[in-house]
Formats: sequence, C-alpha cells, structure tokens
Amino acid sequence: MSRIALSIVLLLGVVLAIAAAAGAALIVLPAASNQLAMAAILAGEKSFVIIVAAVLASVLAFVGSRPGASRGLAAVAVLLALAAIVLALSPAAQALRLASERRVDLDFGRYLHARVDTLGPIKPPKTVTYATADGVSLGLDVYAASPAKGPTPAVLVVHGGGWSAGEKGDASLFSQFLAGHGYTVFDVQYRVAPQPNWKTATGDVKCAVGWIKQHASGPDWNVDPRQLTLLGRSAGGHLALLTAYTPGDPKLPPTCDAPDTAVESVIDYYGPADLAWGYDHPANPRAYDIHAKLTGFTGGTPTSAGELYRLLSPTARATASSPRTLIIHGGHDQLVAFHDSEMLADKLRELNVACETLFIPFAQHGFDFINGGFSEQITEQVVLRFLAARPKPSTPRINDLPEDQPTPAATN
Repeated sequence: MSRIALSIVLLLGVVLAIAAAAGAALIVLPAASNQLAMAAILAGEKSFVIIVAAVLASVLAFVGSRPGASRGLAAVAVLLALAAIVLALSPAAQALRLASERRVDLDFGRYLHARVDTLGPIKPPKTVTYATADGVSLGLDVYAASPAKGPTPAVLVVHGGGWSAGEKGDASLFSQFLAGHGYTVFDVQYRVAPQPNWKTATGDVKCAVGWIKQHASGPDWNVDPRQLTLLGRSAGGHLALLTAYTPGDPKLPPTCDAPDTAVESVIDYYGPADLAWGYDHPANPRAYDIHAKLTGFTGGTPTSAGELYRLLSPTARATASSPRTLIIHGGHDQLVAFHDSEMLADKLRELNVACETLFIPFAQHGFDFINGGFSEQITEQVVLRFLAARPKPSTPRINDLPEDQPTPAATN
C-alpha cells in the first residue's frame, strides 16, 4: 500500500475506535441529554455492534500503522478499541450470569437480530371502547389468547410516557408474545391531558379494570375475571401499582361505573413508587426532568402538595392485602432511580406481601423495548413464570422467593 492509502486506513481505524469507545461509554456513564439516554439503551442491549466495531478498528489501525508518529496513533486507537470491548462485554456478561441464576436459556440468534419493539400507536387485532370521557372515546387494544381453551387469564397493559405522553400500542411485540402464551392482553388508553391528570389517569385505568371484569366473555375473548394482572411500564408502572394497591379508595375512584377494580397481581417495569423521594432524588436530571413530570401530573411539589404525593405513592399505599407483585428495574436506569424499586420491594417484604424482583445490571430505562435482547429475553421468562404462579385459593401466600429459584408452579 502507498503511504496515502495506509494513512487513510489508519484514520478510519482511529475514527472507528473513537466511535466504539464513545458508544461503550454510554453503557456506564450518565448521559448528557435525553437523546443520549435513549442511545444508551441500544448501546447496552446491542453491545455486540460496539465489539465488532472495536475489533475492526484495531485491525485497521494495525494495518495502517507505519514507523514514526502513525504507530503512536495506531496504539491509541487500539487502546481505545480494547477499552470499548471490555465495557461492551460487561452487559452481556452480567446478562449471562443472571440468566444462569434464573435458569433462563438465552437465544443468541435472537440477540443478534434483536429489534426495537413497536413504539406505537399501531393497528391492533381489535380495539374496543371501554369508556367515553369529555366526548372522547377511550379504547382498549385486544390481543386474544392463542390457543384459547376455556377462560384465559388476562393482562391489562398500561403504557408509559411521563403521565403526559405515550399511547396504547407501545411494546406490542411483547403483548403478542403474551397472547401467544395463552394470555388475553388488553392495552389501555388513558388520559394524559389536560394536566394535572392524576385523578383521571388513575381513574381511567381503574375503569378499564372494571370494564374487563364486567365484559369477561365476548365474541372475541373469554377471560377469567379472577385472573387479571396489571402490567405497566415507567409512568404506566406507577399507575398499575397505584391501581392495584388502592381498590375501593374513594379518593381515587374509577372514572366510570366499576364496582370491582381489584386485580390478582401486578407487574411493574421501572415505575416511580415513592413520588416525593423520586422528586428529591432524580436519577439523571440532564437526561430526564422528573420535576417537570411530577409537577405536571400532580399540580404541585412535595412541599406544596405533600399529602397528595403520599396519596399517589404506591410505596405508601401498599398494605398487607396488596396483590402479589413483580418489580423489574435496570441497574443503570437514568429516568427513574433504581433505588425507588428497591424501597418498594423492602416495604412489600415488611408487609409480607408476595413479591418478586428482577434487577438487571447495566440495563437502562426502557431496556425491554429491544425485543430479543438478553435483558428482554430474561424478562420474558420471569414474567411468564410469575403469571403462571398464581396461588390457588387454599395456597398460603409466599413471601419473596429467592431470585435464583422459579416458583414450583412455574417449573417447566
């Protein structure tokens, strides 16, 4: 090769090494903006791309190196590439360890072909109206269980969006996954405006619970109203927990005639559980303005509306009769602090509420939107085992199973 060609090869190697190192840094360092926080999800869950880029950068730097200053530059590129490889291997290594502890078989082919789950809204198999509020029809997307033999368990999905955005249809691939495993899935639309909407958002979710119970049988589904689980992500996780923990609360009524809003269980994906604590301890203010989100939702701050913050905090509302709960959270969540979920789990254990946790090292907020990623694959199996482990009426409630042991009912 000519000196010019070698210089070009070396330059490509250096640029690629810098890009790989920058991508790997997103996995472990706080993001400087919300856009970078979103990029960190891809960096963590698709880290093999960074590894491939780093290896290629090393090869290019080695090939393009020549005596003199260029060898020093090549050495820098190789060192950056090696650092990127080490950092990029960390999420996969931790996922493999966690999968072994949880007895989950990971599919490497799915990992390589992992894709972003639908960000919604999508055209679902069926949509029904469960209520009309202020002249606006509120809908439920329905994913019928397949195969369906008799009444099926039901899952009501509550989308995220900081209580002010988002739409039903988020993570539709996972809703289809649950339907394929025998669960009828309802994905709820609730009011995100005008704010403050703490009463209408919670009331709409409760209304949807009551509607499903009152319409358990229909031409397109047949569900067991006693086997209804709430599943929420982020702000939807908060609403799912709050709905599950406050049936019959006159201060948080359903927005329609729904006399029974109790559920059998609740699954919380990285939802805020203690609103006042979350306000005082933002995970990463540069990536997410939790102050603006909470004041928009509640209409105040913990100082000006302390009692309301307590009313709306699942950690404060949990009781010994709360339904069994699965809490899922990523160790590197930059939108909702990981410790928030730890405190909720501790509170539930104190109350002797059946509680399971899945805490995933290096996972970011919204990690499960990378469908087929190692973290999402682990979550799939943990959720299925949790759903399958419904206690029979005569079975005593079990307090927080060891994280490396599936429930007896969930054993394949």
